[in-house]
Amino acid sequence: MTPSQPAPSLQRNRGTLLLIAGLFALPILVAWLLASGLLGLGERGQLNHGVFIKPALDIAQLPLAPTSQVLRELPPADWAMLYISAGSCEDLCGRTLHELATIRSVIGNEAPRLSVFGLLASPGVAPAVHAPLPRLLVDPATVAAIDAALRAPGTGIALPRIVVLDWRGQLMMSFAPDSPPADIKEDLKRLLKASAIR
Repeated sequence: MTPSQPAPSLQRNRGTLLLIAGLFALPILVAWLLASGLLGLGERGQLNHGVFIKPALDIAQLPLAPTSQVLRELPPADWAMLYISAGSCEDLCGRTLHELATIRSVIGNEAPRLSVFGLLASPGVAPAVHAPLPRLLVDPATVAAIDAALRAPGTGIALPRIVVLDWRGQLMMSFAPDSPPADIKEDLKRLLKASAIR
């Protein structure tokens, strides 16, 4: 062995060191690739069924009429599901509100933290809609403000919608009115569990 060649044990140690460094760097590299979307997994890695409202819409910034103040006065840690319509409560509204009330009743231990409301631009309930309905709030100005915010460039969200109001008073997720109730329930259970104050 000449002085310019490293000893075999030194080469082995370098190899071991590189292997250990690679084992630590590999998970970081994979996480970065997943987060950046370079692996092309896209929607398959997404857990939620609803569409996140980006940025979330703070109801404190909306012109709530006295009838809608209840949305600002929800107890801390409480959430709400809103069916928002630019009209009155027609057949789709009635069916959707009944489904939301059913979701609330089967959501489990978190049900007391979840309220259901209909937020409408005009009064009136179609004769085909059967009572009892969750609380209906008629507030054209708020519906118009929410509609304008949801239609902002890049969102493509139009009313009527099911919108989730989080415990911070922000409209943060929306669903189409014909979304499967099981999907809405799954997302809500995950959100309620993650936000539980224990």
